[in-house]
Amino acid sequence: MSRIRTLIAAASARWGLDQTESRFAREATALYAPIPAPSGEEPMRILVQLSPDYQCLIKFLGAIQAEGKGHAECVGLWHQNVMSAPYCERFSMPRRLVRRLFNLLDFLKWKRLYHAIGVRSFVNLEVSPLTSLSNFRQANRIWRGLKSKEDVLAISLNGTDCGTLIYDTYLRYRVQPTVNVSDRYLRMLIVQALNAQAAIRRHLAKGRFDRLYTNYASYIQHGIPVREALRAGVEVYACGNLSQVYKKLAVDDPLHTEPHWHYVERFAGIADKHAARSQAEAVLEKRFAGGIDKATAYMKTSAYAAGAPGALSDGIEGVVFLHDFFDSPHHFRHMLFPDFDNWVRFTLDTIVREKLPLAIKAHPNQLPESAVLVEQLKRDYPTVTFLDPKLSNAIIFRSGIKCGVSVYGTVLGELAYHGIPALAGGDHPHIDFDIAITPISIEDYRQKLVGFRELKAPANAREQMLEFYYTHQIMPSDDLVVDFGALDVNRLEQNQSRALATVMSTYEPFVKARA
Repeated sequence: MSRIRTLIAAASARWGLDQTESRFAREATALYAPIPAPSGEEPMRILVQLSPDYQCLIKFLGAIQAEGKGHAECVGLWHQNVMSAPYCERFSMPRRLVRRLFNLLDFLKWKRLYHAIGVRSFVNLEVSPLTSLSNFRQANRIWRGLKSKEDVLAISLNGTDCGTLIYDTYLRYRVQPTVNVSDRYLRMLIVQALNAQAAIRRHLAKGRFDRLYTNYASYIQHGIPVREALRAGVEVYACGNLSQVYKKLAVDDPLHTEPHWHYVERFAGIADKHAARSQAEAVLEKRFAGGIDKATAYMKTSAYAAGAPGALSDGIEGVVFLHDFFDSPHHFRHMLFPDFDNWVRFTLDTIVREKLPLAIKAHPNQLPESAVLVEQLKRDYPTVTFLDPKLSNAIIFRSGIKCGVSVYGTVLGELAYHGIPALAGGDHPHIDFDIAITPISIEDYRQKLVGFRELKAPANAREQMLEFYYTHQIMPSDDLVVDFGALDVNRLEQNQSRALATVMSTYEPFVKARA
């Protein structure tokens, strides 16, 4: 009986509206009911991805009101069409049906919240059984032709590049560190990608949309609607990076990550560069003292937490800083390796073969599944030193290491700030500056790794890092200007409804309505 009560309580918490959500729905519905457009004026038509994320809900609310001026016709896109199937599970039909039911219940909850901010009709990424059967046949031909991971990355579906989206979706929803090209789940993802493409093309043709608002542009369910909308001439805005509230995407820049390749040019236009560097320095020094800033807001624990245990072993001259294996590896423009697993195993093989005195540090905020993979790496490479993930980077930097390695992590700039050469493994936010060493090929990466003692940080690396940080995190760069007043939307919690309480107590329209 107690188990049943627990299940009912869990179901109510997930799919019902709590007191805060119910209050928000009431107040927002009264405030944001769509107003008919003036005679002769065509209302803006906006397609809104129904992200199950409180922060995005509010960002979309602000954009709809600012751009649509209360007259917008908003259509909600329930984009959650990807079926997860962790490799350890047997992918059975009952399990699939249960997950489809959960998906429906998730939609019904979030439909109520998005209806409250002015979204009045809803569509999804489902297609007819006949279309799905046709897409299965096409997907099967594609899947059977795949011989390597590079083939997966090169997949193009009816003229749209989708390989990186399919690859990253596999890693996250199959919960695997790398892609197995013979896995039938990969074929199913190609089917789902084709279904999503057919559905969004139908909606775009019928809806005549002016805008698409999305949180991310990675994975099948986000990235395919984004890329198809861009091809159709729809303006697309994403709110999924930590540097901007809204980024306008483009056919040649369909990623939600910040356009970091323009940073040097942007900083050059600042009048008082000394003040900008000083402002950046103040924030960075707080980070290095163990604080969490805008760039590291996603982290539960600072990599510089004061009092973190341990010390660097004698003889260690460099550290390889791992990523979470299930992060989207392709949300920057290019990467030397297909995924983090390939990168770290190539790096570890080189360390062992060349007897390099480099240690490995796991990501301090990695998912539990990623931690399991790190334990497997320890067993596979018993002669390599693995540091405690909680070991403070401050201790590592003070130890006198000669090099740090990461594919694209924030640690690249942090190393350079402390005068330590940083070796990258692909595109990264610092690439417009001379902050990190960025190899142009895998062989170039191998040579630089082997010769890590010869790598040099530029003499002005600290100054460049200050310029980067100011441009990346402090300088205003939003492509949509929405006045949220005292409300810091990028600090709102994504998965806790108390974020809505913060909105109702801080965001001016709600405060005025109750006055």
